[in-house]
Amino acid sequence: MGKVHLHNCLRLKNAQLVSVADSSTKALRFAREAGVKNVQRDYNKLLNDESIDAVIISVPNFLHLECTKDAAEAGKDIFMEKPLARNVVEGEQILSHVKRAGVKLMVGYPSRFREAFTSLRDEIRSGSLGDIQFASATNISSGPFSPRGDMGRPAQVPAWWFKKELMGGGALLDLGVHAINLFRWYFGDVTGVKSYLGYRFNMDFEDHAVCFLKFKDGPIATVNVGWFSKDPRVSIELYGTVKHRSLVRSPPGALSMITEDIGRKFGKIGRSMERYYRELQYFVECVSSDTSPSPNGEEGLLDLKIISMGYKNAFNLTPNR
Repeated sequence: MGKVHLHNCLRLKNAQLVSVADSSTKALRFAREAGVKNVQRDYNKLLNDESIDAVIISVPNFLHLECTKDAAEAGKDIFMEKPLARNVVEGEQILSHVKRAGVKLMVGYPSRFREAFTSLRDEIRSGSLGDIQFASATNISSGPFSPRGDMGRPAQVPAWWFKKELMGGGALLDLGVHAINLFRWYFGDVTGVKSYLGYRFNMDFEDHAVCFLKFKDGPIATVNVGWFSKDPRVSIELYGTVKHRSLVRSPPGALSMITEDIGRKFGKIGRSMERYYRELQYFVECVSSDTSPSPNGEEGLLDLKIISMGYKNAFNLTPNR
């Protein structure tokens, strides 16, 4: 995601990319080749630069708290990749640092910036679907097991992906947080959570899950997520008393990924990148206009609390767990 944001930062019309920090020599080389002159191994040098107004934090989950604390204390507004933190306690600590420093915090939920999902929310609010009785979200992929590198080439999987203490959770946290945030945006407060957790690959956290949500003034919803499939699928189903709506997002194939990558080198934004560009553009506008962004840290914390309830109220699908 850091590379995605780097490409989009270079094309923002109302902001200038000042610096990139990363502990990886390969990542810094990538940034230099993309046109970034100021690169740092130590992100504290970046934070000490008074010309920088805001930062994008795109790091492993276990570093979110430390990096956010340092950025907030340096007075930088923050765009944070989801999830907000590994757990509720860390999320509360992050919000405490942000509030104490008086900086803005936005959590990256790109689904909120997809035109199809935004239009669906407009339909719900207009009443054209009637009362929504049942909703379902599915996000199935190969997760960390088959990542894509540059230009569609395989990339090595970072070891932290497979350690619960570093990740904070499995597929429910990684993928489910997107759908949970989207459904809360659609339907409001959640009053009950139950889930089923699966361990197909016998790791110490779930690789697939089904989560049931009951909304205070809305439907019952299911969130189905998993890291087990070579045939990815992202879909939303809404069943209303007047109409039914179904949205399915097909992942880009290898050829379209290569085409988009080439296009980015010439300043073009591919369809699969549009939502990331829109959310970043929106964040920059919030910083420029001194407006509170949404989804913010409080929303990210609510999502973590729901996921925590899902883990607490879970039935394991593997007998020995």
